Amino acid sequence: MKGYLLVISTLLLSSCGKASPLAQLPDGKCSQSQQLLAKDHISGQIDAIADQNWQKAYSFAAKSFQEMIDLERFTQIISEQYVLLITNQGYTFDSCEIENERLVQKITVVGLNDDFRMTYRLSVEDQKLGVVAAAVTDVSEDIST
Repeated sequence: MKGYLLVISTLLLSSCGKASPLAQLPDGKCSQSQQLLAKDHISGQIDAIADQNWQKAYSFAAKSFQEMIDLERFTQIISEQYVLLITNQGYTFDSCEIENERLVQKITVVGLNDDFRMTYRLSVEDQKLGVVAAAVTDVSEDIST
């Protein structure tokens, strides 16, 4: 029993000493743990947008974004300019880079007629990710033959 408690104590203490994957953000490729955090965060927001759960979708925005854009304006922007996220048929994650202490995640969104490439920019505030910006960067039209 003593050996069992020692193992648990050692595991608890060793996990406490690990630095957060968001603690340091040197320019370059995202680490695997940073990529997973970005995927979870962006997926949460896109899924909330698809469900038109505006409050939940807004909660994934960075605090700095929320200080400039309120929920009503956020809802209006998404409804008017990002319908592709509301009607998405799925999405995949592409490259993740760190630029100027921000995670820059590229994704491909499957639309009803076209696929869209998007770039998400996420900041880290209080060791938490927040979406600062998302922009459509490319549209690839499906060509039927």
